[in-house]
Amino acid sequence: MLPLAERRELKFPNGFSLRTPLLVPSFSSRVEEIDKVFSTCQEFLDCPFLISAFDVAKGNLAPPFDFAEAMFLDSGGYEIGPGRELSDVSSEPTGTPQDWSEKQHSSVLSSWSVGAPTVVVSYDHPLVRQPIKEQIRRGKKLALPPGSARELLIKPESPTQKFIQIKSVLTHVDQMFPFQAVGVTEKEIGNSVLDRMFNIARLRQGLKRANLNIPIHVFGSLDTITTLFYFVAGADIFDGLTWLRYAFDEGRTVYRQDFGIREIGIGTKTPSVEATCWSRNYDYMSEMQREMRRFLNEYEFNEFKYHRDGLKAAYVSVEEEVKNG
Repeated sequence: MLPLAERRELKFPNGFSLRTPLLVPSFSSRVEEIDKVFSTCQEFLDCPFLISAFDVAKGNLAPPFDFAEAMFLDSGGYEIGPGRELSDVSSEPTGTPQDWSEKQHSSVLSSWSVGAPTVVVSYDHPLVRQPIKEQIRRGKKLALPPGSARELLIKPESPTQKFIQIKSVLTHVDQMFPFQAVGVTEKEIGNSVLDRMFNIARLRQGLKRANLNIPIHVFGSLDTITTLFYFVAGADIFDGLTWLRYAFDEGRTVYRQDFGIREIGIGTKTPSVEATCWSRNYDYMSEMQREMRRFLNEYEFNEFKYHRDGLKAAYVSVEEEVKNG
């Protein structure tokens, strides 16, 4: 088999590293009462998580974050733009494009004093579209807090592009050496799950040809199914808000209140249903991450409790496309 999925490391300047595959719970002000949600989840969270610099700047989420093993500090394009994750139940941003500038982003980074190792994602704004070469240049010059890792978020190059043009990206992969990870959003890397798998695999092969064994991060993809499909195609890090919006149950991502009726009881108050779902979802993600890591021992699809046949069939299609496409 073509080894697209592999064990990789996201390395920090001080020698600390995060090993992949890695599932990263996200927190964003596009979830209602995110400060209360975050406070509840701190009770059981013991893995790296993601927040945005926008939410830090606006006081929606406040340091010290001293319980974190490591953190991903996204920029804030999602919080201010009309764009949505594929799992979004609301398209309402919590800020406007005028609320978030490159200068404000730099201000958060310059004052960042959180002790946890931090992965800083390059600046993102819904009204800013630039050639890949310029995105790389700006990502390289971004001043990071001491000891932080640098991640490049690849975006479409013009306002008329809905999707990332993977051929254009592959032209510039040899310029990505200063980055410890490279990221794409799920909705922008392709128009179907299979297209996204093809493009993730092409990006992975392009990085290999450039002797870059850095992780690929898929933003907005953290659920019970698609995460696994992108993983076998060569992606390594997955984050998203689905775990806060839905319930993970036996290979499915289901409506939280339905899950509450079946598993918790119709008399349970909504806040208790929500908190129980978050805790169970976190446990589910932890086990799914272990399955992904066991899979890498022998590329044995039976390590996956759910979706193994679909995963294997999709992988064969991707492998054929990469070898012959």
